[in-house]
Amino acid sequence: MNLLNKPKVLLIPAWYPASFFTEQMRLVEDAFDFKVLTGKRTKLGKKRAAFKILHGKFKFFSWLENKSSHDSQADIHISYSYIHFLSRYFEKKQYRFLNEYFEYELDKLAKLGWKPDLIHIQSLNDTAVFVCNWAQKNKIPIILTEHIVFVRQDFDFFQKEKESLYTRVNKVLCVSNYVYRNLLINGFEMKAVRIVGNLVEDSFVPTLFDKKDINNKILFVTTHLADKDIEVLLQAVKLLIEADFVDIKVDVLGIDPLQFYNNDCKDNYLLKEEINKLGLSAYFDIKGILSSEDLLKSYKDYSIFVSTSFSETFGLAIAEALSNGIPVVITDSGGPRDFVNESNGIIVPIRNPQSLAEAIKEMIKNVSAYNSSHLSNNIIRDYGRKAFSKIISEEYIQQIERNGY
Repeated sequence: MNLLNKPKVLLIPAWYPASFFTEQMRLVEDAFDFKVLTGKRTKLGKKRAAFKILHGKFKFFSWLENKSSHDSQADIHISYSYIHFLSRYFEKKQYRFLNEYFEYELDKLAKLGWKPDLIHIQSLNDTAVFVCNWAQKNKIPIILTEHIVFVRQDFDFFQKEKESLYTRVNKVLCVSNYVYRNLLINGFEMKAVRIVGNLVEDSFVPTLFDKKDINNKILFVTTHLADKDIEVLLQAVKLLIEADFVDIKVDVLGIDPLQFYNNDCKDNYLLKEEINKLGLSAYFDIKGILSSEDLLKSYKDYSIFVSTSFSETFGLAIAEALSNGIPVVITDSGGPRDFVNESNGIIVPIRNPQSLAEAIKEMIKNVSAYNSSHLSNNIIRDYGRKAFSKIISEEYIQQIERNGY
């Protein structure tokens, strides 16, 4: 491969911007020329579509190119309408019509000197269907990295086309065995699969780990989503306090204390109010939402890391904590099984406050037995910048060279 003329890679993310997409691009941008294409499919019922058409507000397709760096926003953005509940004949006709739009714009991009040597889809998404059609017509290899667990929301003509991508692409990269098993259970027969994990940013990891003072400070990184299951942590801490194990402090990062938490059992669940109701305000501090860099710099201040999720496709914050030499107590949420074991943490059943409380107590009592350098080195070896750069480069080069670059 002649890297003086860098191979071109068109990235199709399911959502954007997302730090792990942009960070992965930065890792290998010296060797590959990237463009990012994002798309938004607006779903319309027949009545709503007819209303928009009658009032001249219906826009089937728009293509917007942006000269800005991918650091700030996508290079290309596509918006298109898709009318649901049409008869099969008109459904297929609409699909072909949109496909022609995509072909025209992508052909035009190629004629202007930017024809990709590889398409990289980041998680199954609507726009990738049309880009994949064009890529296969032009014999361009396609990689799909799956970051999320497959869930079928509905099944119609378009959903069938979207799901076919798993079997059509040249290679599927799964972030964990958990994601891979999920796809197999759902019946997808993929041509080739590799478990790659996720990039763990190690730029802020200490080169040497000092012997820590055991401060019994617990770090909990979350979002407003219900699958983080923070209620289990609250109940576990309550059990510890009731058992007179009171020398603990939990810092909660990543959630705005003034926003409602999407608890699946309670309406209008405000975390700060719930903590107060349980009499735990002396043991919790909601730090709010931090930048990625500030979060990475904060791990070193804690004795242990706790996660209570009932589903994690990889468990990036867990891996980041380990890379910073922090042992973990986590629920058996799927993805972290690839790298968490008895040498670096404790895994407990999901939605079991008693088991979680016992594990936290055990970890705090034995935290000094964990070797921070050992915890860190193992994660960085498998998922750090150097390791992940090698993985991505290998996959890109393999597919591009097979295609005769």
